[in-house]
Amino acid sequence: MSSSQNESRHVNNLLHTLRGEQFRHSQNLRRSRTHLTSTVDHNSPTLPIRLFTSGYEPLPIPEPADPEQTKSASKCSGPGPPKSWTLTTAKDLHDTPEWRSQALLIILSHLEKEKKLSRVPSLSLLCLRSFALACTGVEFREDVVPYILPHLRRDLIRYTAVHSPLSNAKLYLLFEPEGHADGEIIIVGPSASLRDDYFLREAGHHVQEESWDADTPSPKLLLSFMLVSTRMPASTLLTLPPTLTHLALINLPAPVSLHRLPNICPLLVVLDLSYNQWLTTPSKETLNSLDRVEWTRWSSLCILGFRECFMPDGMLQKMNRGRWDDVQVVQ
Repeated sequence: MSSSQNESRHVNNLLHTLRGEQFRHSQNLRRSRTHLTSTVDHNSPTLPIRLFTSGYEPLPIPEPADPEQTKSASKCSGPGPPKSWTLTTAKDLHDTPEWRSQALLIILSHLEKEKKLSRVPSLSLLCLRSFALACTGVEFREDVVPYILPHLRRDLIRYTAVHSPLSNAKLYLLFEPEGHADGEIIIVGPSASLRDDYFLREAGHHVQEESWDADTPSPKLLLSFMLVSTRMPASTLLTLPPTLTHLALINLPAPVSLHRLPNICPLLVVLDLSYNQWLTTPSKETLNSLDRVEWTRWSSLCILGFRECFMPDGMLQKMNRGRWDDVQVVQ
Protein backbone atom coordinates (compact mmCIF):
# COMPACT_ATOMS: atom_id res chain seq x y z
CA MET A 1 0.00 0.00 0.00
CA SER A 2 1.38 3.40 -1.02
CA SER A 3 1.98 6.24 1.43
CA SER A 4 -0.74 8.36 -0.24
CA GLN A 5 -3.32 5.62 0.35
CA ASN A 6 -2.26 5.34 3.99
CA GLU A 7 -2.59 9.10 4.44
CA SER A 8 -6.07 9.07 2.85
CA ARG A 9 -7.20 6.21 5.10
CA HIS A 10 -5.81 8.06 8.13
CA VAL A 11 -7.75 11.21 7.18
CA ASN A 12 -10.97 9.24 6.72
CA ASN A 13 -10.54 7.54 10.09
CA LEU A 14 -10.12 10.91 11.75
CA LEU A 15 -13.25 12.21 10.05
CA HIS A 16 -15.19 9.13 11.10
CA THR A 17 -14.09 9.64 14.69
CA LEU A 18 -15.13 13.30 14.61
CA ARG A 19 -18.54 12.42 13.13
CA GLY A 20 -19.08 9.85 15.85
CA GLU A 21 -18.23 12.33 18.61
CA GLN A 22 -20.40 14.93 16.97
CA PHE A 23 -23.36 12.52 16.74
CA ARG A 24 -22.98 11.37 20.36
CA HIS A 25 -22.83 14.98 21.51
CA SER A 26 -26.04 15.87 19.68
CA GLN A 27 -27.74 12.73 21.05
CA ASN A 28 -26.74 13.71 24.59
CA LEU A 29 -28.22 17.15 24.09
CA ARG A 30 -31.45 15.57 22.86
CA ARG A 31 -31.34 12.89 25.57
CA SER A 32 -31.94 10.32 22.87
CA ARG A 33 -30.77 6.66 22.92
CA THR A 34 -31.25 6.00 19.19
CA HIS A 35 -28.23 4.97 17.11
CA LEU A 36 -27.20 5.24 13.52
CA THR A 37 -28.76 2.60 11.30
CA SER A 38 -26.65 3.24 8.25
CA THR A 39 -22.95 2.54 7.86
CA VAL A 40 -20.41 5.04 6.74
CA ASP A 41 -18.30 4.38 3.73
CA HIS A 42 -14.79 5.25 4.88
CA ASN A 43 -13.54 5.32 1.30
CA SER A 44 -16.11 7.89 0.16
CA PRO A 45 -14.89 11.40 -0.64
CA THR A 46 -14.74 13.62 2.41
CA LEU A 47 -14.14 17.26 3.24
CA PRO A 48 -10.61 18.31 4.09
CA ILE A 49 -9.86 17.85 7.76
CA ARG A 50 -8.75 21.45 8.10
CA LEU A 51 -12.41 22.52 7.84
CA PHE A 52 -13.18 20.88 11.19
CA THR A 53 -12.33 22.50 14.50
CA SER A 54 -12.48 21.12 17.98
CA GLY A 55 -14.86 23.91 19.09
CA TYR A 56 -17.61 23.11 16.58
CA GLU A 57 -20.95 22.13 18.15
CA PRO A 58 -23.99 21.47 15.91
CA LEU A 59 -27.40 22.85 16.86
CA PRO A 60 -29.57 20.17 18.49
CA ILE A 61 -32.56 19.02 16.47
CA PRO A 62 -35.70 19.50 18.60
CA GLU A 63 -37.99 16.53 19.03
CA PRO A 64 -41.72 16.87 18.23
CA ALA A 65 -43.40 18.77 21.05
CA ASP A 66 -45.97 17.06 23.20
CA PRO A 67 -49.21 19.13 23.09
CA GLU A 68 -49.91 18.46 26.76
CA GLN A 69 -46.39 19.49 27.78
CA THR A 70 -46.59 22.63 25.63
CA LYS A 71 -49.90 23.56 27.19
CA SER A 72 -48.60 23.07 30.73
CA ALA A 73 -45.31 24.85 29.99
CA SER A 74 -47.15 27.96 28.82
CA LYS A 75 -48.73 28.30 32.25
CA CYS A 76 -46.75 29.77 35.09
CA SER A 77 -47.14 28.95 38.73
CA GLY A 78 -49.44 31.06 40.84
CA PRO A 79 -52.62 32.90 39.91
CA GLY A 80 -53.23 34.06 36.36
CA PRO A 81 -52.74 37.69 35.19
CA PRO A 82 -55.55 40.14 35.90
CA LYS A 83 -58.15 40.66 33.18
CA SER A 84 -57.11 44.31 32.84
CA TRP A 85 -53.79 43.11 31.33
CA THR A 86 -55.46 41.44 28.36
CA LEU A 87 -57.74 42.70 25.61
CA THR A 88 -60.92 40.71 25.92
CA THR A 89 -63.81 42.98 24.99
CA ALA A 90 -64.72 45.17 22.06
CA LYS A 91 -64.40 48.20 24.31
CA ASP A 92 -60.79 47.29 25.07
CA LEU A 93 -59.98 46.88 21.38
CA HIS A 94 -61.26 50.39 20.74
CA ASP A 95 -58.75 51.74 23.26
CA THR A 96 -55.64 50.94 21.19
CA PRO A 97 -53.48 53.16 18.94
CA GLU A 98 -54.10 50.83 16.00
CA TRP A 99 -57.87 51.15 16.24
CA ARG A 100 -57.79 54.92 16.87
CA SER A 101 -55.52 55.40 13.86
CA GLN A 102 -57.96 53.47 11.68
CA ALA A 103 -60.97 55.28 13.13
CA LEU A 104 -59.56 58.76 12.41
CA LEU A 105 -57.99 57.81 9.10
CA ILE A 106 -60.73 59.15 6.79
CA ILE A 107 -61.07 62.63 8.21
CA LEU A 108 -57.40 63.23 9.11
CA SER A 109 -56.23 62.03 5.70
CA HIS A 110 -58.60 64.48 4.03
CA LEU A 111 -57.46 67.36 6.26
CA GLU A 112 -53.78 66.59 5.73
CA LYS A 113 -54.33 66.41 1.99
CA GLU A 114 -56.14 69.77 1.96
CA LYS A 115 -53.41 71.55 3.93
CA LYS A 116 -50.54 69.50 2.42
CA LEU A 117 -49.37 68.41 5.85
CA SER A 118 -46.77 65.70 6.44
CA ARG A 119 -47.76 62.59 8.39
CA VAL A 120 -44.20 62.21 9.71
CA PRO A 121 -44.00 63.72 13.24
CA SER A 122 -41.54 66.56 13.56
CA LEU A 123 -38.93 66.84 16.30
CA SER A 124 -40.84 69.71 17.92
CA LEU A 125 -44.00 67.58 17.97
CA LEU A 126 -42.21 64.67 19.65
CA CYS A 127 -40.74 67.04 22.24
CA LEU A 128 -44.15 68.55 22.96
CA ARG A 129 -45.63 65.09 23.39
CA SER A 130 -42.95 64.30 25.98
CA PHE A 131 -43.76 67.53 27.84
CA ALA A 132 -47.49 66.78 27.73
CA LEU A 133 -46.98 63.34 29.25
CA ALA A 134 -44.30 64.28 31.80
CA CYS A 135 -45.57 67.61 33.13
CA THR A 136 -48.20 68.03 35.79
CA GLY A 137 -51.34 69.99 34.99
CA VAL A 138 -50.00 73.15 36.61
CA GLU A 139 -46.60 72.87 34.89
CA PHE A 140 -48.24 72.20 31.56
CA ARG A 141 -50.53 75.24 31.89
CA GLU A 142 -47.90 77.70 33.08
CA ASP A 143 -44.64 76.55 31.49
CA VAL A 144 -45.63 74.85 28.22
CA VAL A 145 -49.01 75.85 26.80
CA PRO A 146 -48.41 79.64 26.56
CA TYR A 147 -45.45 79.02 24.23
CA ILE A 148 -47.11 76.56 21.81
CA LEU A 149 -48.28 78.07 18.52
CA PRO A 150 -51.84 77.21 17.40
CA HIS A 151 -50.78 74.92 14.53
CA LEU A 152 -48.44 73.02 16.88
CA ARG A 153 -51.29 72.62 19.37
CA ARG A 154 -53.39 71.14 16.59
CA ASP A 155 -50.61 68.73 15.57
CA LEU A 156 -50.01 67.71 19.18
CA ILE A 157 -53.69 66.94 19.71
CA ARG A 158 -53.81 64.90 16.51
CA TYR A 159 -50.76 62.89 17.44
CA THR A 160 -51.82 62.19 21.02
CA ALA A 161 -55.39 61.40 19.90
CA VAL A 162 -53.97 58.32 18.19
CA HIS A 163 -51.03 57.31 20.36
CA SER A 164 -51.91 58.46 23.90
CA PRO A 165 -55.09 60.57 24.27
CA LEU A 166 -54.82 63.44 26.72
CA SER A 167 -57.06 63.88 29.72
CA ASN A 168 -59.57 66.72 30.01
CA ALA A 169 -57.23 68.66 32.29
CA LYS A 170 -54.51 68.95 29.63
CA LEU A 171 -56.62 68.74 26.49
CA TYR A 172 -58.82 71.74 27.22
CA LEU A 173 -55.74 73.82 28.08
CA LEU A 174 -54.67 73.40 24.45
CA PHE A 175 -58.07 74.72 23.31
CA GLU A 176 -57.62 78.02 25.16
CA PRO A 177 -58.29 80.84 24.55
CA GLU A 178 -60.31 80.35 21.34
CA GLY A 179 -61.98 77.10 22.39
CA HIS A 180 -60.16 75.02 19.77
CA ALA A 181 -56.67 74.40 18.38
CA ASP A 182 -56.22 76.20 15.06
CA GLY A 183 -59.86 75.58 14.10
CA GLU A 184 -59.95 71.95 15.21
CA ILE A 185 -61.21 69.89 18.16
CA ILE A 186 -60.48 66.19 18.75
CA ILE A 187 -61.82 64.51 21.88
CA VAL A 188 -61.08 60.82 22.42
CA GLY A 189 -62.56 58.81 25.26
CA PRO A 190 -62.36 57.33 27.75
CA SER A 191 -59.45 59.65 28.64
CA ALA A 192 -61.47 62.77 27.81
CA SER A 193 -65.09 63.77 27.31
CA LEU A 194 -67.07 66.60 25.76
CA ARG A 195 -68.19 69.11 28.36
CA ASP A 196 -71.91 69.86 28.43
CA ASP A 197 -72.89 73.07 26.62
CA TYR A 198 -69.25 73.57 25.65
CA PHE A 199 -70.01 75.39 22.38
CA LEU A 200 -72.59 77.67 24.01
CA ARG A 201 -70.15 78.76 26.68
CA GLU A 202 -67.38 79.37 24.16
CA ALA A 203 -69.68 81.41 21.94
CA GLY A 204 -70.80 83.55 24.89
CA HIS A 205 -67.20 84.01 25.99
CA HIS A 206 -66.12 85.36 22.59
CA VAL A 207 -69.13 87.69 22.33
CA GLN A 208 -68.27 89.17 25.72
CA GLU A 209 -64.62 89.67 24.72
CA GLU A 210 -65.53 91.44 21.47
CA SER A 211 -67.95 93.77 23.27
CA TRP A 212 -65.24 94.90 25.68
CA ASP A 213 -62.49 95.35 23.10
CA ALA A 214 -63.63 96.14 19.57
CA ASP A 215 -60.03 96.25 18.25
CA THR A 216 -59.44 92.56 19.04
CA PRO A 217 -59.37 90.52 15.81
CA SER A 218 -62.08 87.92 15.37
CA PRO A 219 -61.04 84.45 16.49
CA LYS A 220 -60.48 81.70 13.96
CA LEU A 221 -63.60 79.69 13.15
CA LEU A 222 -64.05 76.10 14.28
CA LEU A 223 -63.99 73.96 11.13
CA SER A 224 -63.27 70.41 12.31
CA PHE A 225 -64.77 68.48 15.20
CA MET A 226 -64.03 64.83 16.00
CA LEU A 227 -65.62 62.94 18.87
CA VAL A 228 -64.48 59.36 19.46
CA SER A 229 -65.57 56.78 22.04
CA THR A 230 -67.38 59.21 24.32
CA ARG A 231 -70.90 60.57 24.65
CA MET A 232 -72.53 63.37 22.70
CA PRO A 233 -75.27 65.02 24.80
CA ALA A 234 -78.39 65.87 22.81
CA SER A 235 -78.26 69.48 24.02
CA THR A 236 -74.65 69.82 22.84
CA LEU A 237 -75.48 68.37 19.41
CA LEU A 238 -77.93 71.21 18.83
CA THR A 239 -75.21 73.78 19.58
CA LEU A 240 -72.60 72.56 17.09
CA PRO A 241 -71.21 75.54 15.16
CA PRO A 242 -72.66 75.94 11.64
CA THR A 243 -69.12 76.66 10.39
CA LEU A 244 -68.09 72.99 10.61
CA THR A 245 -66.83 71.42 7.39
CA HIS A 246 -65.45 68.17 8.89
CA LEU A 247 -67.39 66.19 11.49
CA ALA A 248 -66.65 62.75 12.95
CA LEU A 249 -68.94 61.04 15.46
CA ILE A 250 -67.24 57.67 15.90
CA ASN A 251 -68.02 54.82 18.30
CA LEU A 252 -70.44 56.87 20.37
CA PRO A 253 -72.10 54.91 23.20
CA ALA A 254 -75.59 56.30 22.49
CA PRO A 255 -77.38 57.29 19.26
CA VAL A 256 -77.73 60.89 18.13
CA SER A 257 -80.47 62.56 16.12
CA LEU A 258 -78.90 62.31 12.68
CA HIS A 259 -81.80 64.04 10.93
CA ARG A 260 -80.96 67.27 12.77
CA LEU A 261 -77.40 67.47 11.44
CA PRO A 262 -78.11 68.98 7.97
CA ASN A 263 -79.79 72.00 9.54
CA ILE A 264 -77.13 72.36 12.25
CA CYS A 265 -74.05 71.86 10.04
CA PRO A 266 -75.02 72.61 6.40
CA LEU A 267 -71.43 73.12 5.18
CA LEU A 268 -70.10 69.61 5.84
CA VAL A 269 -67.58 68.26 3.35
CA VAL A 270 -66.64 65.10 5.29
CA LEU A 271 -68.94 63.27 7.70
CA ASP A 272 -67.76 60.12 9.47
CA LEU A 273 -70.25 57.99 11.42
CA SER A 274 -68.16 54.82 11.50
CA TYR A 275 -68.07 52.10 14.16
CA ASN A 276 -71.28 53.12 15.92
CA GLN A 277 -72.97 50.05 17.32
CA TRP A 278 -76.34 51.76 17.14
CA LEU A 279 -75.85 52.03 13.36
CA THR A 280 -74.60 48.46 13.03
CA THR A 281 -77.82 47.04 14.43
CA PRO A 282 -80.08 50.11 14.29
CA SER A 283 -83.30 50.36 16.22
CA LYS A 284 -86.55 51.43 14.62
CA GLU A 285 -86.07 54.94 16.00
CA THR A 286 -82.54 55.17 14.57
CA LEU A 287 -83.72 53.93 11.15
CA ASN A 288 -86.46 56.54 11.22
CA SER A 289 -83.94 59.29 12.04
CA LEU A 290 -81.65 58.12 9.24
CA ASP A 291 -84.54 58.06 6.79
CA ARG A 292 -85.42 61.66 7.67
CA VAL A 293 -81.97 63.05 6.84
CA GLU A 294 -82.24 65.80 4.20
CA TRP A 295 -79.19 64.88 2.14
CA THR A 296 -79.90 67.62 -0.39
CA ARG A 297 -78.99 70.26 2.21
CA TRP A 298 -75.42 68.92 2.22
CA SER A 299 -74.54 70.21 -1.24
CA SER A 300 -70.81 70.22 -0.40
CA LEU A 301 -70.66 66.71 1.10
CA CYS A 302 -67.96 64.65 -0.62
CA ILE A 303 -67.15 61.78 1.77
CA LEU A 304 -69.33 59.77 4.15
CA GLY A 305 -67.62 57.35 6.53
CA PHE A 306 -69.99 54.47 7.23
CA ARG A 307 -67.71 51.63 8.29
CA GLU A 308 -69.39 48.71 10.06
CA CYS A 309 -72.76 50.44 9.70
CA PHE A 310 -76.00 49.23 8.16
CA MET A 311 -77.13 51.11 5.06
CA PRO A 312 -80.91 50.90 4.50
CA ASP A 313 -82.38 50.39 1.05
CA GLY A 314 -82.75 53.62 -0.84
CA MET A 315 -80.30 55.59 1.32
CA LEU A 316 -77.66 55.80 -1.41
CA GLN A 317 -80.17 57.05 -3.95
CA LYS A 318 -81.43 59.76 -1.57
CA MET A 319 -77.87 60.79 -0.81
CA ASN A 320 -76.92 61.34 -4.46
CA ARG A 321 -80.21 62.77 -5.70
CA GLY A 322 -79.66 65.99 -7.68
CA ARG A 323 -75.82 65.83 -7.49
CA TRP A 324 -73.31 66.17 -10.27
CA ASP A 325 -70.82 63.96 -8.39
CA ASP A 326 -71.83 61.08 -6.11
CA VAL A 327 -70.84 61.11 -2.46
CA GLN A 328 -67.96 58.72 -1.77
CA VAL A 329 -69.20 56.26 0.85
CA VAL A 330 -66.43 54.48 2.79
CA GLN A 331 -67.75 51.22 4.28
